[in-house]
Amino acid sequence: MRSMQRLLAGLLIATALPAAVWAAEVTGSIEAGAAGVAIKDSPLRVNEYSTIRPDDGGGAYGKVDLKSHSGGLAVDVEADVFGSRDQKYDLGIDANRIFRLRSDYQKYQHWLGHDQLNYLDAAIPPAQGAPGSTVTLGPNVVPGFIVPSTYNPATGQVTVGGPAPGNPATDQQIGRASVYGEDLTPGADFNIRYSEWKNQADITLPQLPNLTFHAGYRLQKREGIEQSIGMSKCTACHITGQGRDVNEETKDLSAGVTGRFGQLTVDYTFLDREFREQADTPLRWYDPALSPAGAYNAPGGVLTARPFDNRLSYEYTDGMLAYDTTPDSDKQSHTLKARYDFSRDTSMVGSWVHAKVDSDKSSEPGIFVLNDDNLETEYDGYAFKLATKLLPQLKLTLHGKLEEIDADDVALTYYTIGTLAQGNLGGNLPTNAFAAGYEALAARDILTLGADALYRLTPKSSVKLGYEYQEVDRDAEDYEKTTRHSIEATYRAKYSKSLSTRVSYRYENIDDPLQHTAAAGFINPTTGLPYAGNQDPTPTIGSGSLYGTQYYDLRQTDLSNLPEDIHEGKASVTWSPRPNLSATVSYRIKLEENDLDRSTWEQTTHSPSLSLWYAPTGDLSFTFAYNYFAQATEAKFCQGWYDG
Repeated sequence: MRSMQRLLAGLLIATALPAAVWAAEVTGSIEAGAAGVAIKDSPLRVNEYSTIRPDDGGGAYGKVDLKSHSGGLAVDVEADVFGSRDQKYDLGIDANRIFRLRSDYQKYQHWLGHDQLNYLDAAIPPAQGAPGSTVTLGPNVVPGFIVPSTYNPATGQVTVGGPAPGNPATDQQIGRASVYGEDLTPGADFNIRYSEWKNQADITLPQLPNLTFHAGYRLQKREGIEQSIGMSKCTACHITGQGRDVNEETKDLSAGVTGRFGQLTVDYTFLDREFREQADTPLRWYDPALSPAGAYNAPGGVLTARPFDNRLSYEYTDGMLAYDTTPDSDKQSHTLKARYDFSRDTSMVGSWVHAKVDSDKSSEPGIFVLNDDNLETEYDGYAFKLATKLLPQLKLTLHGKLEEIDADDVALTYYTIGTLAQGNLGGNLPTNAFAAGYEALAARDILTLGADALYRLTPKSSVKLGYEYQEVDRDAEDYEKTTRHSIEATYRAKYSKSLSTRVSYRYENIDDPLQHTAAAGFINPTTGLPYAGNQDPTPTIGSGSLYGTQYYDLRQTDLSNLPEDIHEGKASVTWSPRPNLSATVSYRIKLEENDLDRSTWEQTTHSPSLSLWYAPTGDLSFTFAYNYFAQATEAKFCQGWYDG
C-alpha cells in the first residue's frame, strides 16, 4: 500500500509542474504491478544492494516515465518505486538550452556482513594443569593466559578462578599467544539504509555563449547498524563484536564554470562538504589488566611486578569507554581542469586539485589528551594525460600525477596505570603521565608515471601494452620509500559476429610495501636465534625481572599482509549466435607473495564465472550468472614466532 502511495505522490508532483509543461505533447509510460523476492540463506550473497525489496516477500511496484516538449521547454520525469526502502526519482528540465536542471533522488538498503569471530579460537593454546584436567573455555578463562593453580590429585579436578585482579586461584602466564573471539550479538542483522539527493544546475547565457556556469547540491544519509569489532589485551587478545548505530549525513555545495575557447576547454569547480555523525558514541568494557607474572591490586592499586615499558592506560576499572568513533569533518576543494586538442588525433589534458580537510578529534580525560582537537590535512594533486596517434594503427598515451599530502603531527599525553618502582628500570619510567609525538602516516608524496600503447593488428583485433611506475615517499621516518613497477598486456579479438575474446596479464613488483617493522619474534642478541632465553637469570618465557622492559624491545621480525610480487591473468570468451542470445565464460587468477625477513606471506585467488543472457521478446529477458571464488592465504608464522 505504501508503495502505491509513493507512486501517487510522484504523479502529483509531476502534475504540479507548470501547466505549460504539459500543454504540449506528452509521451511516456506508466506501469504498475507486483514484484517479489525469495532468498535462501543470507541476503548478503544475492541481494547485497537491494533493487526490488531488501528481504523475502512481495508487494506492489510502480514505474513512471513521462516526457514533455513545449517550444524551448523540455521536462523529463521518471520514478521507480519498489517499496519503502527501494525508490528512485529523476527530474530533468531544459529551458531553451539556457537553463538545465537535473535532480535525482534514490534510496535503497545495503546488507552488511556479520563476522561470527569463531575462527579465532584456533590460536588458543591447550589448558595448563595436571593430566586429565579440563578447563571450560569462556571470555573470562583463556587457558593460554589463565593457568589453573589448584589441583586435587585424588579427583583429578582443577580449580579455576576468573581473571579478576588479585584472585589467588589463578596464576598469570604471559608468553603463550592466544586470541579469543566473542560475538556479543550472534543473531543480529547488519544493514545500512542509504539515501541520496543530487541536484545539478547549468546556466549558459546568450551574452556569454562560451561560458557555462554550474551549481550543485548533494545530501547523502546513511542510517542503520553495523558490526563494530574491538579488542582487550594484557592478558589475552579478547576480540569482541557488537552492534554500532550509524546516522551519518553528508552535505555538498558546489559551484563552477566551464569555458570553451576554440581548441581549449577549461573547467573550474569549488566544493564545500560537511560530514556529521549523529548517532550515539559506541561504548565498551575492557578486560582487567594483568602484568607479566604479577598481579593487579584492587581498583586504584598498581601493577606489582615486571611492568611493560609501554604501559597500559586503561582497563576494566575505568568503566565504559568510547571506541570506534567517527569524527565530524569539513572539506573544501578547488579543481581546475584544462583540455587542448592539437588535432583530431592528438590531445592533452591537465588538472590541479587542492583540498583541505578539518577533522574533529576528542580526548579521553584521565587516559589521554590530544594537543589539538582539530587536525588538518591538505592535498595538492597535479596530473596530465597526452594521447596521440603515431601511426594509423598505433595510439600512444602518456600520463603522470604528482600528489602531495600534508597532515598535522599529533602529540599525546598518556595517563597510565601506576606501577611499582624497580631497579631494572633505571629510574627512567615516568610515574603516571608521559607525552609522545607521532608523525602523520598520511603525510606523503606520490609520483606516478605511465605509458600505454595500443596497436591494431587487424580491424577486429588489437594488442595493448602498458607500463606504470609509482613512488610513495612517506614523511614518517619509520617507513621506507615504496616503489612499484607494473606492466600489463591485453589482447582483444573478434573472430566473427558471434565470437570474441579478451586475454590480459599484469605483473607488479613492489619494493618496501607498507609493513610493521620489528613487529614480533624475540631474537636472542647473543645467539641470534629466536625464543632462546632473554638474558635473564630465569629464562622461562613469562618470568624474569627484565621481561616487560626488554623482551618486547628485542623483537626483530617484520610483518605485512601486502604483496611484493603480483601476477594476475584474465581470460574471457563471448559467444553470441543470435542478437537475443549470448554466453560469456571467464577466468581470473591472481598470485601474490611477500618474502619477509623471517617469514613469507602468500595469497592465491581463482575466480571462474559463467553468464547467459536470453531475450525471447523485446520486453522480456533472462540472465543467469554463476561465479566461483576461491582464495587461500598462507603465512608461515606460528604461535611461538608471534609471542608478544
